[in-house]
Amino acid sequence: MNGTAINNGDSATPPSPPGSTTVVKYEKSSCLFCNEWFDSQTFTEHLIHCGQVLEQCPNTCNVFVPRIRMRAHLKECPRNKRRSTSLERVDHQIDTRVQVLENEINTLRSVLNEEIRQRLHLITDVGNLRKQNQIIDDWQHSTNQNVKALQLRLDEENNQRTFEVEQCQQDFRCSFDTIQALKTEIRQEIDDLEKHINQMSLDLTQHQNHLNDNIMKLEETVLLHEKINRDKFIEVENFLQAINVDLNTKLSSGNDGGKYAALDVEVKSMKHMVCETEERCDKLETLVGQIDRSLHHTMQLVNDCENHIATQQRLTSYINCRGHLVWRIKNFSKKLEEARQYDTILHSAMFSNKPFGYALRLDIYLNGKGTWKGRNMIACLNVIAGEYDPLLPWPCRLQADVIIRDQTLNQLEPDDYVKTVLVRKKSDDYIQTKQFFHISHSILTQSRYVKNDSIFVEVKIVK
Repeated sequence: MNGTAINNGDSATPPSPPGSTTVVKYEKSSCLFCNEWFDSQTFTEHLIHCGQVLEQCPNTCNVFVPRIRMRAHLKECPRNKRRSTSLERVDHQIDTRVQVLENEINTLRSVLNEEIRQRLHLITDVGNLRKQNQIIDDWQHSTNQNVKALQLRLDEENNQRTFEVEQCQQDFRCSFDTIQALKTEIRQEIDDLEKHINQMSLDLTQHQNHLNDNIMKLEETVLLHEKINRDKFIEVENFLQAINVDLNTKLSSGNDGGKYAALDVEVKSMKHMVCETEERCDKLETLVGQIDRSLHHTMQLVNDCENHIATQQRLTSYINCRGHLVWRIKNFSKKLEEARQYDTILHSAMFSNKPFGYALRLDIYLNGKGTWKGRNMIACLNVIAGEYDPLLPWPCRLQADVIIRDQTLNQLEPDDYVKTVLVRKKSDDYIQTKQFFHISHSILTQSRYVKNDSIFVEVKIVK
């Protein structure tokens, strides 16, 4: 074959090893005779059958003719006229064979093209799989490192926790032993103190209730106890002397010496206890005298304080003097039940409509009153005796709004329950005619007014 072909395409690289980036390139070549592009696999076959390839005349006429025009040249070649007849037959056969070969070549080309496309798809899929495998390998490597780090951290944490638990157990044992020892000591001291405190509380209660009578009775009781203690002490001494005589008599006989020695020790301890009892009686006498004196001083102070509190009670009971009261009633359900059983009345704190103004108080009957009982809450605003009544104008006329506050979260548009009430009183010593207003239990017990078992009642003096 005469002529050459130049490969201007990129050759396909072999599959990259794991861990590297896969790059797929495809080979294309251009024929210098017909200027058509072919794959590397079909390029050689094309050169064999390309019709533009120059070939030398087989009749040695020294002429180069394109392959596709070779037959026409042979018919016109001056050296081929002798063999024209035979050549025609040969040409016919060749044409037939060429036609068959071309059909087979076209079939092979289509099959090869399909194979090439499938191989390209496979190469692409293999590259993607390799990328995914590389990503999975990297992820597994990082995951293994993280798991190892976590395992080390867990081991360190477990060791630290184990050490801390052991240390805590040791501390707990030490603390428990110390606490037990302290409990034993404190329990003994507490028992003694409780006895002493109970006795003191009993004596103080008796002195507070009947001071003068108790002092006389206490003196008589102390004298009687002293006499009884002396008599008992004498009896114990006589008894101990008799026991000593008996012991000495039995000891002289030489029988059971160890038991009698133990009895002698117990007798001595009893003597010691008797002495301690006598000392405590003396201390109690001194203490009773001190208590009597302190009680006299306390009673004098109480009388002085009662006189002072009586004059200041009304002034100190004012919660505010701005004509505004917010009253939170806690344990509403419990108080409502008590009102149903005992007809109890709730009284608000005292407040005033202005500085140095009328003394006001809101009274509430949770279970109602009279014909309204059992179905409604009844309330009234009272003008009560105050410190500045002689300086105020009479009769008293006030208008107030009593509000049951809405406790829902929507504070921009609250649905408060409002009642307006008029308060009238002719003078400070005149009995006020109460104006009651009612609120139904069905309204009052709604969820927006009762929250956390509490309701808020607000009073605003309008004028």
